[in-house]
Amino acid sequence: MGKKATLTSLDEIMKERVFEIDKIAKFDLNEPQKNYFYETDKTVGAIWCLEPGQEVYIHSHSNVDDMWVCMEGEGTYFPDLENEIPIKQGMVLLAKPNQIHGMRNTGNSRFMFVGFAAGSLPMDITKY
Repeated sequence: MGKKATLTSLDEIMKERVFEIDKIAKFDLNEPQKNYFYETDKTVGAIWCLEPGQEVYIHSHSNVDDMWVCMEGEGTYFPDLENEIPIKQGMVLLAKPNQIHGMRNTGNSRFMFVGFAAGSLPMDITKY
């Protein structure tokens, strides 16, 4: 089966490959927070933290898929410039390249989601 990981290498593996949301997530009453926890040449991961009323502006990317996993709270997802989708904890949202997307915390408590972008990085951003 191969060589067993030593304690030192296991610590290194944990630091590089195991992430704890509660240690990464940071909220700010003044603006939404995007807390990056990893990035490679193909993917990026971040934890978004929104206080009530805060939002991630409507935008698109031409070169990546952008997936959001709702972890806490509730809000509104904007799949285009005309529609709104109510969202809550446990839902997963996907925007493929050039698909518009955005999010607003419409609840009375904090809203948190984990975002993953995969494709050709760095990703571009077109705001609407």
